[in-house]
Amino acid sequence: MKHAIDRRTALKAGAALAASAALPAFAQAKQMRFAAVFSDKDIRADMIRMLAKDIEGDFKLETFFGGTLFKQGTELVALQRDNLELGNVAPQDISKQIPAWTLLTSAYLFRDASHLGAFWSSSLGAQYKKQAEEQMKIRILGPTFFGTRQVGRKVKKKINPPADMAGIKLRMPPGDAWQLLGRSLGANPTPMAFAETYTGLQTGAIDGQDNPLPNVQAMKFYEVMSQVVLTSHLVGYDLLTVNLKTWNCMSPAKVFLRWS
Repeated sequence: MKHAIDRRTALKAGAALAASAALPAFAQAKQMRFAAVFSDKDIRADMIRMLAKDIEGDFKLETFFGGTLFKQGTELVALQRDNLELGNVAPQDISKQIPAWTLLTSAYLFRDASHLGAFWSSSLGAQYKKQAEEQMKIRILGPTFFGTRQVGRKVKKKINPPADMAGIKLRMPPGDAWQLLGRSLGANPTPMAFAETYTGLQTGAIDGQDNPLPNVQAMKFYEVMSQVVLTSHLVGYDLLTVNLKTWNCMSPAKVFLRWS
């Protein structure tokens, strides 16, 4: 089903574990770069490849996965400094600059992907997008859901209340919001880059990690883990974000909205 819209090209591309994005059209195809920390085998990479195919008439999208262009956590600054056109940004990274966003990083805030999508489509979600645009000079297109985060353990241990996580060195991404999340689970959070997690589990530098199960599969964490604890403590999502300078250079041509 297709619907005409009068302002900005919009694209909604995804599968069961991917969300929507919206991009306006150029008069001619333009070069854009996309950077993210996740690997090219990640479910989010599939979504980006779908996005690249659907907008290829207006944009030539060059993709950089696995932190090959910018290290984890630096994509946001690259967008702000006009060094990157498009990226997946964790809300935890935005919370470093806008403390009010810390609320969006809380455990058990969203029930599922539908709840997540409903929030970002609501008037309150629009307020958060506007806040980011005004204060950080970035344009948030929408959430990219990639699964619900579960705790993976190197050594088996019965886990029920948070007290059972005491003393466990749990790998969490760097940043205060992520460390707070780890502590709220009862663990001893250990900051570590995503790309280093496999080795960290293998060498015993960490006792566990938290990621959605598709990430565990894609990164082969199961090879160095013996247990998965189904905590479902966080609906995992990033925000597909475009550099504001790039956004403002795009024309308001009448185009079509494609629903997947």
